[in-house]
Amino acid sequence: MRNGSLFCEPKPDTFFACDWIPPLTESQMDAKTVQAEIREDLGKGAARKIRAAGRVPAVIYRAGGEAAHLTVDPNELQLMFRRSGNPNQLVSFEVNGQTHTCLLKNAQKHPVSRELLHIDFYEVNVNEEVAVEVLVRIEGKAAGETFGGRVAFLRRTLRIAAKPGDIPEKFVINVNELQVGQFVRAGDVDLPKGVSLAIDAGTNLVTCMGKKSAAREAEAEAAAEGEEAAEEAAE
Repeated sequence: MRNGSLFCEPKPDTFFACDWIPPLTESQMDAKTVQAEIREDLGKGAARKIRAAGRVPAVIYRAGGEAAHLTVDPNELQLMFRRSGNPNQLVSFEVNGQTHTCLLKNAQKHPVSRELLHIDFYEVNVNEEVAVEVLVRIEGKAAGETFGGRVAFLRRTLRIAAKPGDIPEKFVINVNELQVGQFVRAGDVDLPKGVSLAIDAGTNLVTCMGKKSAAREAEAEAAAEGEEAAEEAAE
């Protein structure tokens, strides 16, 4: 089974939980509210019954506190993330009269049907910074493309540290001035107030490759896709 977010595939090790504090109310940060139910029965058999009833198991991890086992409506969650387009969308769970504000930690899907099987969240504190991966997008046409270059991502996310309410939805990089052989590095990205890098400033994010480099990359991508298809067929 593969892991990822509800609508894209970030690596699960890009998240970490902050220190546990009492739950926050929705008014303290911009979060979408989701109704959840306490999960009493644990185990694979119980999980199958939950999915058969149209819900999925979920866990809220809280550093310094016990994990909360819940069930949620997968359609509600997936629709919310698709509408926001933001894998770092804050989610507030209403459980027994308490509000738990969380970030997505990991989502497990069936490798073939892509059906949502299980979701992990971690609870956050509005006053504590967390480290997350934020999507990187590009705009414009690189100057190097005029000479046959091709713009390529070296990283599609940028790791930053910020309080939950200050986490940007995405970073947009303008590549108009990018020449063949040049790079856009993490330190070149304009960060909004309250946001700092949680990665080396010299980390390359985007480049403009020459024709030969672009061809080699295309071959490598095709080979990787072929290997992935073969692995999925073997499963």
